[in-house]
Amino acid sequence: MKLAAAALVVCAAALPVHAAARFAVIAGNNRGATGRPQLWFAERDAERFAQALHELGDFSDDHVTVLRGASAAELRDALAAAEVKMAKARAGGERALFVVYFSGHAGSAGLELADERVSYDEIRAALANSSAETKVAIVDACEAGELTQVKGARPSVAVDFVLPSDELVQGTALIASTAVGESAQESAAIGGSFFTHHLEVALRGAGDADGDGRVTLAEAFRYTAARTLAGTASTQAGPQHPTYDFKMSGRGDIVLTDLRRAHSSLKLPRDEDASYVVRGPRDLLAEVPASSTGTTLALPAGRYTVERRAPDGLANTTVQLEEGQTLSLPPLRPTTYDVARAKGGARPTLLFLGGGVATHPLPGVGFAPLIRVGARQEIGSLGLRLRLDYLRRDATDVTLHYAFSLLSAGAAMVVPFSLGPVLLEVGPEGSLGLALQKLDGGKSYSAPDLGASLVSTASFRTGPLRLGLDLSAGVHAFRLDGNATVRPAASVALIVLYGL
Repeated sequence: MKLAAAALVVCAAALPVHAAARFAVIAGNNRGATGRPQLWFAERDAERFAQALHELGDFSDDHVTVLRGASAAELRDALAAAEVKMAKARAGGERALFVVYFSGHAGSAGLELADERVSYDEIRAALANSSAETKVAIVDACEAGELTQVKGARPSVAVDFVLPSDELVQGTALIASTAVGESAQESAAIGGSFFTHHLEVALRGAGDADGDGRVTLAEAFRYTAARTLAGTASTQAGPQHPTYDFKMSGRGDIVLTDLRRAHSSLKLPRDEDASYVVRGPRDLLAEVPASSTGTTLALPAGRYTVERRAPDGLANTTVQLEEGQTLSLPPLRPTTYDVARAKGGARPTLLFLGGGVATHPLPGVGFAPLIRVGARQEIGSLGLRLRLDYLRRDATDVTLHYAFSLLSAGAAMVVPFSLGPVLLEVGPEGSLGLALQKLDGGKSYSAPDLGASLVSTASFRTGPLRLGLDLSAGVHAFRLDGNATVRPAASVALIVLYGL
């Protein structure tokens, strides 16, 4: 079964990225032959690939045709129209590069556009007969290996092919997202096919292995093939092995994208033991292994969230990229909360409810039953804890009998400590309350109650909830018989926590 999108890409030539006139036909079709399941991301893959070429590959709008859900006839017409434009450019003394991208279903008979087909032989013939000096086709589809097998495809990601070394490159490169008989796969988590997703990320800078600011065909394929294999190794369909076949001559690396053309750039720090997930505008998602030299991603301007994943835990931040800006991401290190979450710790936002006992220094009160509700919100490496307590009990002070109640609200800043499966949070708290005495005779007296204490909560996961022990020790300040009084107090409560 076809699980992924299909893509045909052509690359560019030579030293400067704009050394040749660049033309592209980019098509995506979510529908295959009758009986095939409809794809989710084929047309979206085509649009995102086209955007990467437009932003970073020097492809002008009038040289790029993007087809969505097109028929076989419309694809053939687009190829013919592009050839007319290329012939005109060649007649004017320009060299030409041709890019064809198809995203959709495919089988052993060729690319599928609903119930119509365009054979692999037809694609090869269109490239062979084109007047462009440089032509590259990349097919991301089930059975895509049929495109390359005739000329000796290899299902290896340890690419070691030889590329020419001057701007006068000419010939054809064929790249397939699968080996013969394999399924190409797409993923809702990344919002596209594995192969085309990683290809876009490669073109945006993750594939720039030598750090020269340009992504060549060899660099893009090495990165894309390795990441595709790694991403599909544990899927139900099994590992997916991209393949290739090159027939090139001349001198010069085939440059696909030039990162200097980027609207804006995000530089990831040197960090060999981690990987980064970058999410931004237009549902852009990049999953990039960190390196010892750092990685520069060419990205559209906008707001991005960046997550660092490493054995020592998760860390994340949000950045705003302005048009034309190059932003260096500072080193991200997990907070104690991040480390705790990696071990099953609490979520960033917690609501809690519980009960226990508390002491109050008003004469005759002693220990009073307690109801406690509240919330805790992570703020960076600290937690802001808000709680509301209600105490009530009948008290006796020598011969005076009265009902005592206290409603108090407290706010604390707590520091987390990860103790294996237990999360300990400790910090200072200030509180403000209203104490009420109701005498047997019906008279009532009320007074403000101020508090300062050290609070601590130790919690651990139990199913979908957390169970915690909540402690506090400090002082209460209030007026007793008209005099200001400060006396010690404490509380203990068993609480249940729920993470949002």
